Amino acid sequence: MKGIPKVPQPVKRRRGVTLIEAVLYISVALALIVGGLVFYQQAAFQSRMNSVVRTYSALIAEARTVTGEGFSIEGDAGSNFEDLLYARGALPAELWDATKPPGERLRLPFPNMSATLGVLLAADGTSTIALFQQNMPVNLCSRLFVVSRRDTRYANGAFGAASFSDEVFGGPSVPHFFDSSPSITPAQAGTYCRSADANGNGLVTTQIIFRTSD
Repeated sequence: MKGIPKVPQPVKRRRGVTLIEAVLYISVALALIVGGLVFYQQAAFQSRMNSVVRTYSALIAEARTVTGEGFSIEGDAGSNFEDLLYARGALPAELWDATKPPGERLRLPFPNMSATLGVLLAADGTSTIALFQQNMPVNLCSRLFVVSRRDTRYANGAFGAASFSDEVFGGPSVPHFFDSSPSITPAQAGTYCRSADANGNGLVTTQIIFRTSD
């Protein structure tokens, strides 16, 4: 009995990836990687900014408490006011670096950035709280320099503000007082902060003054 002859089966073609498909895959992968990096950078920046906001909020609230108790700020007593707040136990240890010189002891999550408080006594006997920020990144300045009807992200009762070049504190500046216009819009804040970056290194110094009673 003769067997049934086997019919040869067609060879299956192995389809490769075309050059266009390979380029498309690589483009999509790169887009995902770049998008992920941008998202991570934005999230990291937002987290660090939120940390600064919490620190400033605690500082100014505690400074108002102390000045409300009738603390004498004549002479130099109001300089580096955060030192007094820390000595009173009003600031948590994680916000403090005692190895730094006065005026730079607050722990801030931006490299080389420092902040200090000055409580100033006016001629009429009233007092104000001045928040000085040095080596502040311009993109952070443009967000924290925003004032809405005398309110900032971290405290209310803003009285005045000024942006400086980081090279010479107290040198050429753009002062802003809120008697007639009690706000600084995000667009204005960006303009003020960029204009203060005279040497183009991305760092500025700012000062915002608050009333001791909100």
